[in-house]
Amino acid sequence: MLKKTFLILSALTVGMFLRFYNLLYFHHMTADESVCTQAVFALTKGYLPYRDVFIAHPLAYFLIEYPFIRLFPSILMARSVSVLLSLGTMLLIFYITKDLYSENVAMLATALFAFSSYAIYYNKLAIVENAILFFTTLLLYFFFKYYRSDCERYLFLSGLIAGVAFISKYTAVFAIVVLMFLIAMKGLKKLAFFVAFASIAPLVFISSLFLFGVHYYWYIQTVSLQLIRFSLPLALKMSELGVYLAWTSPLLIMAIPVMIHRRAKEDTILTALYVIPFLVMCFGKVLFTHYFLMLTPMLCTLAARGLDQYFIRPKGLEFRKINAKVLVVLAILLVHFFFYSSIFLGSAQSEFAVHAKMEVADYIRSITEENDKIWTTEADIAFFAQRLIVAPNSTIWKYQGFYEDVWGYMGTSYVGQFAGYSGGLISLEEIRQALECEKPKVVVVMEYKVADMIIWNGINNPAYKEEGLADYILTHYYLEREIYDIQIYVRK
Repeated sequence: MLKKTFLILSALTVGMFLRFYNLLYFHHMTADESVCTQAVFALTKGYLPYRDVFIAHPLAYFLIEYPFIRLFPSILMARSVSVLLSLGTMLLIFYITKDLYSENVAMLATALFAFSSYAIYYNKLAIVENAILFFTTLLLYFFFKYYRSDCERYLFLSGLIAGVAFISKYTAVFAIVVLMFLIAMKGLKKLAFFVAFASIAPLVFISSLFLFGVHYYWYIQTVSLQLIRFSLPLALKMSELGVYLAWTSPLLIMAIPVMIHRRAKEDTILTALYVIPFLVMCFGKVLFTHYFLMLTPMLCTLAARGLDQYFIRPKGLEFRKINAKVLVVLAILLVHFFFYSSIFLGSAQSEFAVHAKMEVADYIRSITEENDKIWTTEADIAFFAQRLIVAPNSTIWKYQGFYEDVWGYMGTSYVGQFAGYSGGLISLEEIRQALECEKPKVVVVMEYKVADMIIWNGINNPAYKEEGLADYILTHYYLEREIYDIQIYVRK
């Protein structure tokens, strides 16, 4: 007993160490992190969600981050919240798997999640997916408690957490629908009971939107916009899927035999909870590797089940005995782990990029007042400087980072071709209007960034033409300082 306790605590400790290690510098803020942290930072300054700042998701994750960012507005704190959510997920994986299979399988599942390079990388980022990961896993914990005991208390808790998972990110509905089907098999009254309690959190959330008068903006940004959003080219979607499959390949290899044979009822349920949401995501308009993070607990549990059933004890071997198959599996896991380790441990290049932006942010903070706004497409610079960004004068887009998301990632040939968007994404005129209206004290331009060069030089292609903002910026601002390739302009 003491030995097993030591092993599980060791897995949790090492897993947390890997997630906290070099947390600030391992990677610059991603676009999604920038959206989340700038939104939370704006909320701490009294701005209303959706109306004053762009938020593409419901508010559960942002409300979790709120007290931490209010007290300690730093990327280290923002990312630490995600790491703590991942710790909760690890503990839940252990107890779920222990109830479904055995303590040995639970230890394996927890270790697989703790050492998964895919999970480690995204657990270190301040993104919404870590909230949906935790709440979906918590939902599974209460659901399996109910499914095995038929106790309505657990059905009640499952419903409540399902609602919270849904207002973390809408994609939780893919897993919730699978659970609803399983509950319906126990009776339609049970299903109605579950749906009633699952509706509580969303109803409270929507009521609060009406109370603060931001329901229209919420609908535009998180419902309407998501339905009309552009589709990624098939080649890019396949590339993202390929990265995910390669990243999680050891787990998939161990889990697939369980998915195919499904010797126990629990195998079938977990397979459905993984495969159905996975396929729905694959056929969506947009696909990125982090979308699958919420499915990682199911995958790790299935992989642990496969490892225990087909590799460790194929002929009734004791858990403590190690055979040749186990050694091969361990070798594969170690090689894969070290191959991907640089992604979540960081590199000299990534650390330099973060230090450079922090240096720029420190200088901006030294020449501005707390209530001064700045303009930049690099939200991490603004966040490091603890200054708000002037948003474009756009109905939908309240955050400049989407220039980089779309123009930098997709190419300028797509600009102006999306039906339903205000001005075809953000127009340069909308940025000019915002600069003229709010007159930010500082404008930051990155010399070699695609989005900044488009804004500076303008767009001139058959699909879309607009003059750049270089003349306007040079007329009203002067170049105060250049740090590396980042130019800091101050209003005259």
